[in-house]
Amino acid sequence: MFLKKLKVSNFRNHSQTELSFSSRLIFFIGNNGEGKTNILESISLLSHLKSFRESDDDQLVKWKSDFLFLKADYESGGEENTLEFGFELYPQKRRKIKVNGELIKKKADMFGIFKCVIFSPPDLQIIDFGNEERRKFVDSFISSLDRQYLENLLEYNRLLKQRNAALKQNSSIDEVTLWNEPLIERASQILSKRREYILKLNEYFKKNLMSLSQDKDDFDIKYDPNCDSKEMFSQKLKDNIKRDLALGYTSNGIHRDKIPIGFEDKDLSSFGSQGQKRSAVIALKTGTFQMITDITGEMPVLLIDDIIRELDVKRREYFVNLITQCGQAFFTTTDLDGMQDYIGTLPIEKEIYLVHSGKVASWKEE
Repeated sequence: MFLKKLKVSNFRNHSQTELSFSSRLIFFIGNNGEGKTNILESISLLSHLKSFRESDDDQLVKWKSDFLFLKADYESGGEENTLEFGFELYPQKRRKIKVNGELIKKKADMFGIFKCVIFSPPDLQIIDFGNEERRKFVDSFISSLDRQYLENLLEYNRLLKQRNAALKQNSSIDEVTLWNEPLIERASQILSKRREYILKLNEYFKKNLMSLSQDKDDFDIKYDPNCDSKEMFSQKLKDNIKRDLALGYTSNGIHRDKIPIGFEDKDLSSFGSQGQKRSAVIALKTGTFQMITDITGEMPVLLIDDIIRELDVKRREYFVNLITQCGQAFFTTTDLDGMQDYIGTLPIEKEIYLVHSGKVASWKEE
């Protein structure tokens, strides 16, 4: 993957930003709040169809504007491609997505076409916030590689919402259980893929983490499903129907899966130091980058949001090694001091931009 052009309109504090890239390393320098992270966020949005900072598209539209528009021209598999994303607030809220000029109607048909992996400060939530955040991370990762997985996940969530609505309305048992079979079928397919991908991701994770910790942190990422078979899920839905009616929601299913990170029965969220947690996140994200590369034969774009200067020497060196192997990487930082000794000396062509109040200007090193 190689991003050649980016157009950003009415996104966050960017009214109109148009950039062309020809280098593997691109830096955006600016003080906090000037809009440098917004650029990385726009690139990530084109890949994941969702902001890594917000859950609502409304919050992404520039103040006093009623739409946003993003466009990327990129190279993939030796071919030139164009990706467009639009969101309107008025006259009604709606998204519009185009790939090479063709309107895409299903989210699953576009998700992950332009692949990128982002490293940002909120990544620590994967460790600290536990299973819900880890399910989101795993689901996003698998979906970027498997469109059928995303379709199953979207359908499972739709069916779950319908079953929960029936439970809240105190419907009859028959009205509730009619959702069971389709829910079980989708859950079974999701279960199988989560088991497969997490098992493989753990191999990358362990190798990366042992390298980062100099063989000190022998941790695992595991999969602990709430129901480990179709039969078990079916039985739990039947056994807990009265309980679910009392609660008003479905108490069992893949939406309750656990994804422990640590060793034995100890989770890193409860015992790990900040350094260990940071290393675990880097090992996980790097693992997804490596896995995507190995499976697709193409490197995703790396987005690195103002984290390298916070790392110790060992972790910085690890990042530098990753960057030398990647196809293209975008960085944000408040300044280049502290980075020049590492990334600044790489024999790779670089582009540097200054960001101020949503305006971006090219800057040449003297």
